[in-house]
This record gives sequence, C-alpha cells and structure tokens, in this order.
Amino acid sequence: MFGIIILFSLIFIISFVNYWWGVFKTKEERQSITQFIKRFEVATDDDGYKKILDEFKLSTESLGLLAHSYNKSGDFEKSISIYLLALKQVKNKDEKQYILTALGKTYFKAGFLRRSEEVFLEALKLFPRNEVALKYLTVSYEKLKEYDRSLEVLDALEELGASVATQKLYLEAMKILEDNKIPISSKIEELKHLKTLYLPAKRMLFEFLINSGEKIDWDEVALFDPSEIIDLFWYLDSSKIDPKPFKHPTFLTILKVKNLIKDAPKKSSFELEILSILHDAKYNKAGLSFEYLCQSCKQTFPMHFYRCPACHELSSVKIIPTITKEQFETRLPF
Repeated sequence: MFGIIILFSLIFIISFVNYWWGVFKTKEERQSITQFIKRFEVATDDDGYKKILDEFKLSTESLGLLAHSYNKSGDFEKSISIYLLALKQVKNKDEKQYILTALGKTYFKAGFLRRSEEVFLEALKLFPRNEVALKYLTVSYEKLKEYDRSLEVLDALEELGASVATQKLYLEAMKILEDNKIPISSKIEELKHLKTLYLPAKRMLFEFLINSGEKIDWDEVALFDPSEIIDLFWYLDSSKIDPKPFKHPTFLTILKVKNLIKDAPKKSSFELEILSILHDAKYNKAGLSFEYLCQSCKQTFPMHFYRCPACHELSSVKIIPTITKEQFETRLPF
C-alpha cells in the first residue's frame, strides 16, 4: 500500500512539474516575442490601417495573406507592420513559426540583412529545425561576406539531412577570393585545386587572373567549357590572348572575329556564325552583348552571377549572347 502511495505521489509530482514548466516556457516565449516586437516596431504617420486591423481582430491567416500581398507589391513597410501585428496575437506554435519565417524573408527581400538575421535567429530559438530560416540565414551571411558563419549554418542544415556539399565548395571559393590576407599566388593555387571539385571555380579562377593581371595559362583555359566563360573571353583585350592552344569552334570563331586567326569552323552558335559572316564581309561594327538567365526561376539579369539574385539557386546561370550594332569593345563586364 505504501509503495502504491509513493508511485502515485511521484506521478503527481512529475505531472505538476511538467505542467508548470510548460506554463513557464509559454510565458517566457510570449515575453521573448513581445520584446522582439518592440525592437522592430516603428511608428509612422500612416499607422491608421494598423489600428483598424487591430480593432477588427482578423485571424492570423488573414493577416498573413494581407502582409504577403503587400510584400508581392513591394510595399515592405506595410508588410512588415502587419506581420508584427500578427505576431502579437498569434498563439499557435506553427502559426508563430510561419509568421516569423515570413517576416524574416520580407526583411531579406527588402535588403535589411541584419534585421532578417535577427528574425531568423529568433525563429530558430523557438524552432531549431526550421530549414527555411536556416537556408535564408546562410544566404544572408554570404551577402554580408561572413562566410565562416554561413558555413556554420550549412553544418546545421547538413545535420537535418540537406545536401550542402556544393554550397560549401562555393563558399570556400568565395572565402579565398575575398580574403585580402591570402597572397595572390596562394589564391591561384587554391582555386586551381577547387576547380577540380567545383566546376564554376574555373570561371572564378579565369576572372581572378584577368582582374589581378596575373599570367594566364592559355593551355588550361582552352580546355574550359566556352559556354561558361564566353563573355569574359569576348571582352578580353586581344593582345593578351595566345590563340595557339584553342581548338573549340566557339573559341576559334571569337579569335577570328578578333583578327587573331584567319579561319574558324562553322560549328559555333548562331550569333557567332553571323559575326563570322559579317567579319568575312569586312563589316566590323557588329558585336556581342550578354544576358544571364537563371535556369531555375527563368529570370534574366544584366550581370553574371554564381547564385541567382532572385531564387538564390547556385550554378543556375546560362549566358545568352546577343548580336549588337555597337563597335567591338575591349571592356570587361564587371
């Protein structure tokens, strides 16, 4: 009998402790969110809509949809205000996770990277397995050039089962390029090693050699895929190119248009073949310009990218040449 009393007493104590621990954690989370909201709230002259929304007591889902619509239209200030309003009244943990993640994405899209970092860290404090927050946090640190912190977040994503090998190689390459303490010769050697593991590192190496004025191994460049460096090769000063090692029709056609060789096989792209024909007709006022297409989200950009500025996909760029009427220029597109 005594043993049964002890058993029930232990069950009661454990249940009692668990209950009050849950109450304490809920109160602590609520206080954390309240303090968090106070840090981000900004009073403006156009705050009337917030009072109206607060009085109508719209559901969290409705507020989320309204904030999302403002986000899509580019009115980030109103979108953020409504997300903060939704955060005040939300009680469900899943809804809280959704609102915090959406708020962080809005700050990220608006370009407030430090604020987006704070929001995502708050979201992860409450929900450590939030993969969306971790992915955006990785890109935020990358944009802030805090590559070590970005790699740390990738480690967390890897623990959750995400495939991050390519991202790690990309960040290692960016670390090498951005670190002013590494000698140029060491950067070149490290990039040469990385290009065997990460294909875009070939372009990074070629671009770095051009910008730094270092000697280019043309035998090595001749083996690169021309579709990855066609713009760099096109804009490069003819006097710096050794045409001898090149065998690929794309490279040969560009060399012909640059007057570095006499003939080139007619196996290149349509744009380059047209330029070759115009060159044979002694018409030298045609040139090339380039657009950069993300093969993931299908958006085009005027500058080359390794990570898409819109959807943040890695290695999704496709370089699209276009014939122009401009004089041939030797400027570089960066």
